[in-house]
Amino acid sequence: MTRVLLLLTFLWAGGLAAQVYSPSVLLRDQPDSTDLKRFTEAIYRNANARTARERAEAIWRFFLTDGRFVKPGFWYHIAGWAYEEPTGEVLDPMKLLNSYGFGLCYHIAPLLEAVFEAGGFEDARVWFLTGHTVAEVYYDGAWHYYDSDMMGYNVAGDGPFRGKPVVSVRQLERDPSIILGKLSGPKSVRPGVVDTPWYPADVRAGAMKDLTSLFTTTDDNYLFPYTRYSVGHDMSYLLRPGEKLIRYFAPEEPTLYYLPYVFDGRGWSEFPREIARYRIRTIDGPRSQKDDRLWATGRIEYTPPEIGSERVLQFDMPSPWVIIDAHFLVRLNLPSQNDSVVVETSVDGEEWKLAGERTGPYEGEWKVEPATIVRSANGRLTAVTGHYGYKVRITRRGNAPIHALRFVTRIQLNPRTLPALQPGKNELVYRSGPMQDRITWRPALRRLASDSFELVEEQGQGMLRPKDGGGEALIELSAGGMPLLGFDAGARFIHVTGGLAPDKLTAETRRTSVSTRPGTASMEWALSRSGPWRTLWTYPDKPEWRDNDLVDRVLNWAEAFASVRELPKGVKSIYVRFRSTGPCMDSVRLAALTAGASPKGKLRITHRWREQGSVRQHHELVDASTKEYRYVIQAGQGVRNESVTFESVP
Repeated sequence: MTRVLLLLTFLWAGGLAAQVYSPSVLLRDQPDSTDLKRFTEAIYRNANARTARERAEAIWRFFLTDGRFVKPGFWYHIAGWAYEEPTGEVLDPMKLLNSYGFGLCYHIAPLLEAVFEAGGFEDARVWFLTGHTVAEVYYDGAWHYYDSDMMGYNVAGDGPFRGKPVVSVRQLERDPSIILGKLSGPKSVRPGVVDTPWYPADVRAGAMKDLTSLFTTTDDNYLFPYTRYSVGHDMSYLLRPGEKLIRYFAPEEPTLYYLPYVFDGRGWSEFPREIARYRIRTIDGPRSQKDDRLWATGRIEYTPPEIGSERVLQFDMPSPWVIIDAHFLVRLNLPSQNDSVVVETSVDGEEWKLAGERTGPYEGEWKVEPATIVRSANGRLTAVTGHYGYKVRITRRGNAPIHALRFVTRIQLNPRTLPALQPGKNELVYRSGPMQDRITWRPALRRLASDSFELVEEQGQGMLRPKDGGGEALIELSAGGMPLLGFDAGARFIHVTGGLAPDKLTAETRRTSVSTRPGTASMEWALSRSGPWRTLWTYPDKPEWRDNDLVDRVLNWAEAFASVRELPKGVKSIYVRFRSTGPCMDSVRLAALTAGASPKGKLRITHRWREQGSVRQHHELVDASTKEYRYVIQAGQGVRNESVTFESVP
């Protein structure tokens, strides 16, 4: 078996000068979307949910897509906007909660699975019903189906729904009367037999028979027996000296949003699709189609305190939120035509794209942006759009002094994760995170292709297939000579059965000519290239049927992820090995953790809002080493929240 060895060395400018680690402010009892466990605990606490049934229903209700039925209406339904190349539809819970807050059924079902499991349930799983995707949670010795997207669940038996068990997908497959028996007419429901809401759009349209047929036409119902959601994204970040984070409660500009683009193997095009029948226009952005809920945007602004005199300067601009675009302001003095400055960007530290070049004579402030990959009717795709961080490289030739630099990254976020002030007394909780630097890397599949793994691509969708004898990819992780505190490793392993493979465009299935052999897969790690190797994850021999109800229609696309947080003291590099003798592999993701410098200085927190049109602001000054701090803001009537800003103060 041959293998490919990749050396992953992280160079993280600014880590040693880190000022504040992952600062956050929430209202008291507001769910913390950066930590799934704390998130679900707050949902339970706010709903006063104690039993397993109450907790499952609390999670279901929290994510209902129609804001009329639940406040704050955390999630809403819209197609085409939660998509990121090259992996496609977003299935990572952290991204969906914090950068989006919207999506379709194939986003919310894996998100529910993740939240159920983080909330202490024994297990959860996802079904693809060909036309709809739903989640189930396991408690009281049985599976129970809850649908936040279509907004309903069903109980067994007749009469009042309270006290009756919530049924599973398998029960609905076998008995359509569980749903149809709740109706008193094509567009009406028998009083008291269902919880509210109960599929309101389908009832209003007289479409409950169509909804029921999604379950009862069983030949095209497929179960994901293994984890469906993708794990690996983290919301931690550093606020460095000279750095400011501004998060708005609405778009900074009406047409500012992350516009996803799709690559079909030949070129790029806008991913959202306009539908005139429903008045869906891309230019309107990812707004709710049922009410006035919107996305929001923000800015990460960084002014390096020191520029340095090196000929080549490199800066990191990490972001836990998805990036919309960026620009850089460079104050120059280029005396002659022999003097020039070149600015480049990279999202992986290896492939650099030209942003701009300025040749003298020139004096003044130069604004430069990352390269534009494609322009289209409603926006543009830049070299940093859709990523979660990038590097800027500035190369000086001749006598080219740089007097000042300012980097601006514009991000998209879910405004319902922010502390929205209300009239009266608002109790707020500030927290900071652990003193750690987390550096992530998602290698392109082409970099992992080798004598043992071949890259197979179909219309812009790729997988690594092991060749005869099996495939192996060996990656060395280091952090520029810094000792490692731990690391994360993940990938997706795909057994292609029945000619079906994952479709990045729909998070459903697509027909493929690729086939896989029977075999296993694993992730391992070691302190040296020669081992000994320690297992991180192995492909399960077979699904675990908790209720002994075997399902023969499965999509064996296993999400693998593991974290190691205990390494020998002083270790500066480790090796991660991905192997397969059968399944294809994609979505490889890695992260390394190192100790951060001690917090320094102060953090200024600014809340900005309007009261009946008048601008109001509240400032708090917190020591950078503070782990938790509570404060109160009194707000008047007619509150309209505008922004929350974190700014490092020397």
